[in-house]
Amino acid sequence: MTDNREDGSEWKVLDKAGGAHEPMMINLEGTRVLKQLEADRTREAFAYQELSKTALGAFLCPFYGVKRLNESEYMELGSAYAGMQGPTATMDIKIGKKTWEDDASPAKVAKESKKFDEVYSQSSAMDGFRVAGMKAGALVLNSGNLKARFSLRTEEFGGWLLPAFLAGPPGFGPLPAGNAGLSKPDNQNCDIDRVAAVEMLQKIKAISAAAESGFNGTLRASSLLFTREMRLGGRWAIHLIDLAHYSQPSENVGIRDDNFCDGLRNFVQMWEMWCNDRPGQWCPPRLCCGARK
Repeated sequence: MTDNREDGSEWKVLDKAGGAHEPMMINLEGTRVLKQLEADRTREAFAYQELSKTALGAFLCPFYGVKRLNESEYMELGSAYAGMQGPTATMDIKIGKKTWEDDASPAKVAKESKKFDEVYSQSSAMDGFRVAGMKAGALVLNSGNLKARFSLRTEEFGGWLLPAFLAGPPGFGPLPAGNAGLSKPDNQNCDIDRVAAVEMLQKIKAISAAAESGFNGTLRASSLLFTREMRLGGRWAIHLIDLAHYSQPSENVGIRDDNFCDGLRNFVQMWEMWCNDRPGQWCPPRLCCGARK
């Protein structure tokens, strides 16, 4: 459905983590957001419609159709921050080592492969997941400072990333300069919401199980978006986002998407080990499980 109203008075720019996409807008009630549709983004509106029919549908932001605003078209989605009060924390985790479609041009494959080798080859991306952005108090991770430090290593997720996301006020300090594994923000003696961490783990496991049950296609460069009130016992939410590279190749119907499912499985295992205070016991698949997918 398309809403052709040209009234932009009810929307404001959304301050979000990551910085990898064009600005989004949120309504004044904080319940819905607008994401601009570019030429190739019509695929994302289609993806929301198709994936809503699968087991993954329960983990998508609600999709309210396409809205025209100031001569541009936007997807209107439920806000991942709906119902939250006060300061919030946001974390964007990209799932899957391979970020290009199976039918991508040789030029795109070469470009993405080069970027992976130069930036992510020593990071958690080797295990099928990486942080694309985070904002929690003074700690901001975006494409600029993440590329400068060559992203994060897997052990840094339990070492400081998840604690920083789940910290109470005042939150961790800013990210200091230094390469992955060699620098980390000051924890400022914050309390960590371990109860929320365990609850979130159960939600991630449910998403993983839904993905394993099949979704009639492949997901590339999609993310899990984590949002929470930045206080102990606050509200939180997890949504599957960035669906523009969902595809339904006929020969893959009913076939497991190894790239997405394996990355999500490894992310679950890492989170579970951290919750159990055993982060050092997790052996990444690249070390103990043979060839990577």
